[in-house]
Amino acid sequence: MDNKGFTVVELIASFALTMVITVFLFEVLIEVKDIFADTSVKTAIQQKFGIISKNIENTLSTVGSTVSCSGSACTINGKTLKIDQSGKKVIINGQNFLMPDTVDIKNYSLSNTCNGRNCYLYVQMTLDSGNLKQAYNYDVTYFYSS
Repeated sequence: MDNKGFTVVELIASFALTMVITVFLFEVLIEVKDIFADTSVKTAIQQKFGIISKNIENTLSTVGSTVSCSGSACTINGKTLKIDQSGKKVIINGQNFLMPDTVDIKNYSLSNTCNGRNCYLYVQMTLDSGNLKQAYNYDVTYFYSS
């Protein structure tokens, strides 16, 4: 007897094997997509904070800086540093630095302390996004002389 073609069992087995491989590939693809989204948002946040930090450093660059903080704002040498949680932005002397679209500012604090002429400005923010696996913490201390 000369058989040409496949049996039903062979076709079902090959179909089942193809489905199992497809499911594993989709799981890997979804994981890669999540990793890419997380990395993309973190990169956007880091770039934004690089610009914000540079602006804060330029504002504090003078010797004999005067800084006073209260709530969501600080006055640095007559210029204002403010965090607008609802607007999702940091404002430095009237210039707005918006967070990436999907990012929310969950918590923040601005404060300063001095020990003699050595002073420190503390900027802390916790950011969250549906694209981040966990909240992003931004915690920076700036040194200045009073």
